[in-house]
Amino acid sequence: VELGYGVVPSRRGRGYAVEAARLLLALARTAGASPLVAGVEPGNPASERVLERIGMRPTGTRDGVTRFRLDVGSTP
Repeated sequence: VELGYGVVPSRRGRGYAVEAARLLLALARTAGASPLVAGVEPGNPASERVLERIGMRPTGTRDGVTRFRLDVGSTP
């Protein structure tokens, strides 16, 4: 399952992305889907923090995008 999200600039920094990511992670766990992956474009440390807060870890860079992964069966 690949996680993706966007938050309009006027609502950033309010925790919406973290809450949405946590809910999607819970849904993936319920569905038995694994792994959860995501990519972050360079210069977006806020998105990196969102993914790290739900337990995802960077696995490297591909095509200039930092890739993150979480085996859904694990608990953050």
